[in-house]
Amino acid sequence: MKQKITGFHVDVENHWVAELECGHNQHMRHDPPWMERPWVLTLEGRNSRLGHVLNCVRCDEMADKAGKAVLEAARSALMEAYEDGGMSGLCAEGRWDLALDALKKLDLKTVLNKALSSDEDAGSNKS
Repeated sequence: MKQKITGFHVDVENHWVAELECGHNQHMRHDPPWMERPWVLTLEGRNSRLGHVLNCVRCDEMADKAGKAVLEAARSALMEAYEDGGMSGLCAEGRWDLALDALKKLDLKTVLNKALSSDEDAGSNKS
């Protein structure tokens, strides 16, 4: 997910870290010959990168995790309601109506909070 650089700080190992608008961090190491980022060594260079867009892998991972959790919760709600309707003797149309009602009642906020709570617990430093 694309996020703008809002600032920089130095980590405990003396490496420069970009602070992203999402609240996550991304290292910006100048470590020749592997990483060539001489701009990170000067205040002027770092300031020139403020507002530049980086891909936040952590946001991508969270979005993927959220999507999978919603899909699984929806599938479970649909299947459970459809099966319950069959056990109650409803016709196919009635079973589908029951399943769609269950989908409408699905508490997505709870599903997402549960899916993403492990990310929040594990990432207090967000880097």
